[in-house]
Amino acid sequence: MASSSHQQGNSHLKFISSSPYSLKIILQDTIQNGKLGIPRKFVKNHGNSMSSPAMLSVPSGAVWKVELTKSDGKIWLENGWLEFSNHYSLDIGHLLVFRYDGNSNFRVIIFDKSASEIQYPYTSNNHSRSSEILKLNINESKDDGSI
Repeated sequence: MASSSHQQGNSHLKFISSSPYSLKIILQDTIQNGKLGIPRKFVKNHGNSMSSPAMLSVPSGAVWKVELTKSDGKIWLENGWLEFSNHYSLDIGHLLVFRYDGNSNFRVIIFDKSASEIQYPYTSNNHSRSSEILKLNINESKDDGSI
């Protein structure tokens, strides 16, 4: 169960999730600029805990390393974003739901233009550390004789 905190504001107690969600609709400028802006309110609330690189995990288990660019109170997913975007064939109108797990780790769910979750392509060698983790787990299981 996720932990939470409470904040007093406007004379009302408010719940603050420890794993907040954010969503982005892919627009023309995202495709043209090759980077995705993180919503301003999200940056205001969580930007101080974010550092580069960010790790994007999708439901298939793939993990992608994407560099964060910070400027004037704004944060973008930039270097590595284009590869992520191309791999999942992101297009105008796609919707991405991000869950922030802290330490620049995001879980990402991708919805197509029909508002249905996509079928994630299988990749045996992901663009990040997940393939390294898989190799480590295989080597560890070889050492102790278990699978």
